[in-house]
Amino acid sequence: MAEPNVYCVLLARREDISHDEFLHTWLGEHRTLIGELPGLADVQLLPVADPAPGGPDGVGLLYFRNGAELATALASPAALRLREHTATFARSAEATRLLLVAGA
Repeated sequence: MAEPNVYCVLLARREDISHDEFLHTWLGEHRTLIGELPGLADVQLLPVADPAPGGPDGVGLLYFRNGAELATALASPAALRLREHTATFARSAEATRLLLVAGA
């Protein structure tokens, strides 16, 4: 079995933030911070068109060339900054996070 090389996160906004505010922050400032991850090959940020109450507002897919680069990125200072920033607009502790294998 191949090593995971995609980090997937389902994010829901904080209750004090609108869906539009979530998208503005996530697709703007947060997207810029994602770009600082070492080894990042590609990123897709997919907004949920009509989020259910309490459900996710967006799905993020971060692609890496291999599992080692994914592990390095998740342990990096850039990842720490991302996690801290996520808490400013999303319910980070409740996010669903998955490690996926692309091209399996």
